[in-house]
Amino acid sequence: MKVAVFHPGTQHSWQTAAALQDLALLEFYATSIFYQPDRWPYRVERYLPAALRRRAHAEFGRFEHPALDPRRVKTYGLFEWLERLAMRAGLAHAAVRLDRLGNRRFSRHLEDEVRSARPFALWGFNSSSLETFTAGRAAGRYCILDRTIGDWRYYNAVMRGVFETHAEWFPQGRHTVDDYVIERNDAEYRAADLIVCGSAFCAETVRAHSPVAGLAAKLRVLPYCFDEALFANLPPPAPADPAGPVRFLFVGQVSPRKGIHHLLEAIAQIPRSEAELTVVGPMGVPREVFARFEDRVSYLPSVPRAEIPAIMARHHALVFPSYFEGSSLSLLEGLAAGLALVHTPQAGNGATADSGILLARPDTELTLAAMRRLIDDRAALARFRSRARAEAENYSFARYRMRIAALLAEAGLVDEEGGDSPAARPPAP
Repeated sequence: MKVAVFHPGTQHSWQTAAALQDLALLEFYATSIFYQPDRWPYRVERYLPAALRRRAHAEFGRFEHPALDPRRVKTYGLFEWLERLAMRAGLAHAAVRLDRLGNRRFSRHLEDEVRSARPFALWGFNSSSLETFTAGRAAGRYCILDRTIGDWRYYNAVMRGVFETHAEWFPQGRHTVDDYVIERNDAEYRAADLIVCGSAFCAETVRAHSPVAGLAAKLRVLPYCFDEALFANLPPPAPADPAGPVRFLFVGQVSPRKGIHHLLEAIAQIPRSEAELTVVGPMGVPREVFARFEDRVSYLPSVPRAEIPAIMARHHALVFPSYFEGSSLSLLEGLAAGLALVHTPQAGNGATADSGILLARPDTELTLAAMRRLIDDRAALARFRSRARAEAENYSFARYRMRIAALLAEAGLVDEEGGDSPAARPPAP
């Protein structure tokens, strides 16, 4: 049976669709934004002045996925554009409302497809699948929920503690997720036949915190992959100068959830001659708080995906002391770029004993100690970096595609050879 993948945003959904396309199992991929230079609004870039054209192309390039056949892609994108504009303008509350409105509108666009007589399963993503899954189950369709983040009840419990010690790091004091979101997530759990999570940590938070009956039997761990097309041509990692500073890197939203406060508090205690830090990602803490550390940090706001490999290649180690993820793609990209990793178990898949340091928990002193170890033991730093790319092979696109094929076979949606399984076809509506 073929599978329709849908996500009003992006995340790794395009890789899921590409894997299914390679397996000849993709019915279609529905999303909001998919860059095609000859279609509106993307063709407007050719008429812009040079400076604006470069900026527009950089923005559009975030949604360029050449591996996907455009004939398999459906786009419904107005609200996603509006949400992104609101986020860029710092209007977080408006962005949340637009996200909810956009998700509902997106699901309405899919209704005719879901109610059609064509046999296919549905693969949707958390917080944007409930209405489509509800219609899908009414039509007898098999529903797979890709849970890209842990259960928000775990997050709320942890962030309440962080807020007690670092309240000034939270914009407008917001540090928990609304019950509305949690209740919708539980409804998605109920509607799904199968729930896939990117890491064991993510799956455990769902299993431990949701009251939905029968949840444990639905959960599977499906590790993500990095974008091999972006990282294929990087040169071997250049050795770190034994007398120079170790160049540390953070890639992700600059927020307390990601443990940015621990990293900044740590770098402030290390002499400039021993360490440098680059932070890449959208700003999610008040600028006046971040400003306390600006003299120790090179900050880059969101950059096009295509620029990340070159940025990583200029550094030695990636530090990510996160409290809560599904499984961070930046860790897999760091391995592919030959970086030593320092991260928490909550960050998801990444370092082994051969490729980095796994922190016991998000903590400033533990982060500082790990960074100091890489500064003081350059042999360990070199050893971790030399093993990183071999570790990255565990998260290749080929491995991801193989795991999806095995998952669908286990679910009875395809036979052992990857062909359609007639027994899994839904009844005609």
